[in-house]
Amino acid sequence: MSVARELAAAVRSFAYRDIPEEAVQQTKRILLDTLGCALGGYGSEASRIIQEFVRESRHPQEATVFGSGMKTSCLNAVLANGAMVRYLDYNDTAFILQGEQYRTGYHPSEIMPAVLALGERHHLTGKEVIQAIVLAYDLSIAFLEGVTGSGMEKRGWNGDTRGAYIMPLVIGRMLGMTEEQMESAVGIAGSCHAVFGILDTPAEEYTMTKNIRFPMMSYAAIMAAQLAQKGFTGPAGMVEGHDGFIQSVMGGEYDVSRLLAFKGKYAIREACIKSIIADFSSHGHLTATLNLAKQYNIKPEDVKSIRITTSKRCTEHTGDPVKKYPRNKETADHSSYYLTAIAVVDRQIGPDQFSPEKYDAPLVCELIDKVVLVGDPSLDKARPAGISEITTQQGQVYRLRVDYPRGHARNPMTDQEVIAKFESMASKYMDARQMKKLIDTVFNLEKLEDTAALNKLMIRRDR
Repeated sequence: MSVARELAAAVRSFAYRDIPEEAVQQTKRILLDTLGCALGGYGSEASRIIQEFVRESRHPQEATVFGSGMKTSCLNAVLANGAMVRYLDYNDTAFILQGEQYRTGYHPSEIMPAVLALGERHHLTGKEVIQAIVLAYDLSIAFLEGVTGSGMEKRGWNGDTRGAYIMPLVIGRMLGMTEEQMESAVGIAGSCHAVFGILDTPAEEYTMTKNIRFPMMSYAAIMAAQLAQKGFTGPAGMVEGHDGFIQSVMGGEYDVSRLLAFKGKYAIREACIKSIIADFSSHGHLTATLNLAKQYNIKPEDVKSIRITTSKRCTEHTGDPVKKYPRNKETADHSSYYLTAIAVVDRQIGPDQFSPEKYDAPLVCELIDKVVLVGDPSLDKARPAGISEITTQQGQVYRLRVDYPRGHARNPMTDQEVIAKFESMASKYMDARQMKKLIDTVFNLEKLEDTAALNKLMIRRDR
């Protein structure tokens, strides 16, 4: 039996009734957070371009595009909504502990646009949506847990490639596909789709394509599932076969037993909800800088130097020269230099901290030049822990270490904080009544009879 067939068999028996209540509650919290992030990214240039493409493509009206309310194909809705969710880099994240080292779990909430679009197209219930989300989280994390050795990034690939392997299984469960059909769907999507590391690597400026890495994998997965349902075949051994994923992409360094052990982990319980907009590995030191600036009323002109100590991975990922003076949003949210400077200037790191005017502001650029970034390998064991040490012109030294920033699984946001974060982004497009109805719908998702009702609430009020 192929790995894909084994996974398909386990996926087919995955059931809502087995999901612990705390996992159901966390699913609702993260869904609301993800919808807020989508609205936060609705007005971006990337979103505008994709919606223009969708409008011109004239596909069947199967699913709703968030914000505009445009009806399009399920495929196009996944692309448009997925780009919105990812734009701010404000959606959730996860970490994977391997030995004593933490590895990134990327942004598992990126599975949600596909689940919601398919849910609308097939009139699935809220319970079926919850089931699909929890399943997708388990598969997503398990797929990355299987990565051993130097990892995907060091080999030139991006971990969002996992979407081409896990999403056909999630979709297969949603649509009641057979094990054979799911096996083929994994083969079709996996053999024809992957994400190159250039989209998220040091020494390269980021672009809008960063926002559609996972959406494109979900797009491919839906198409593959539709083909497989009609009898189109794909290689059964896509994961473990000759020149398949493990051999070609991972060079043999992959523990498939970890992937096969996905069931019953309910990994969504450990997902982290972001409290600031930044790569999560930098949240420790950025939270420390924000707290110091506020507590001691440190003004930008008073700063002599800022020494940031963080994980080696963080310094490599957010401290390379290309990101020091960012020119766009995609790069700025991964620049520890810029984010540290803006934390002192604005004392917050939210959607309003990203604009060309901010990137070029003389005061921000002056502070960037005063930031020193140091990588401490010992902090890789405690990621996203970080230390900020601010020295003033008057000779005062303020130092703070933060191991668990707000939103971390060990320092979780309250429901009210999650709601407030959602409202801070949604209020630009919705009045209080609409926001309350959407929030109530999400927190009572298991009672929802048709996913289309939820998606309809994501249309801006003037539409």
